[in-house]
Amino acid sequence: MKRPIAFAVLCTLLLSGCTQQTGAADPAAEEAGRVNAQMQALEQAEQAGLLEDEPFQLSSEEALERVAGTIDAQAYTVEQSEETLAVGGEDGPAHEYFVFEVRDAAGEPVGKVAVDRETGEKYYYLGDGVLEDYESFPLYDPEAERPAGWEGQYVNPADVSLTITEEQDGAFAYAFSDGTQGTAAVSGETAKSADGEINFLLAEGIVTVAGGGLTGNYIAQK
Repeated sequence: MKRPIAFAVLCTLLLSGCTQQTGAADPAAEEAGRVNAQMQALEQAEQAGLLEDEPFQLSSEEALERVAGTIDAQAYTVEQSEETLAVGGEDGPAHEYFVFEVRDAAGEPVGKVAVDRETGEKYYYLGDGVLEDYESFPLYDPEAERPAGWEGQYVNPADVSLTITEEQDGAFAYAFSDGTQGTAAVSGETAKSADGEINFLLAEGIVTVAGGGLTGNYIAQK
């Protein structure tokens, strides 16, 4: 489906949802009803595939920055491997990864890092399709992975808001205007909710959300 058609259908869903409310109501009730209608429209659009005709994926340069940005560039080098990696597919969609090789100043290998092309999450790659938590990577630095620049309020084109409050130990609290809330573990410019349902990616004042019926781009409010 072409994007203009998908956008038109999405707008129709949003408008139809918002115009179902009739009669007098207090402002708080009207706001709650409007947000609920918008969320229902977004979920319908996601289920219909309108938000997935051009799925978000990192470029190799963006993935490289997620690895090199938290490693001492004077002591180590990071280069993309020619290896291709895809994991999953039986119980859910397969995830594709960029693979990067990290070497010390003498050229000796330190290890490999795999970056999920969709979520931006980093993993310690042991080879043969085996992924471990990035915390196991020899050069993992919790200070370098601490959240930075996430805190604030964001709004998507359908007026659904997202509020992020940074916490200690590489995490933040999130709250959507539909009532969805929780905490997420941060890895540089990516984060995953504690229940594993929602992924977050931060880039240039935009938080891209994937999952939980809340998929979309949320723009920082100044």
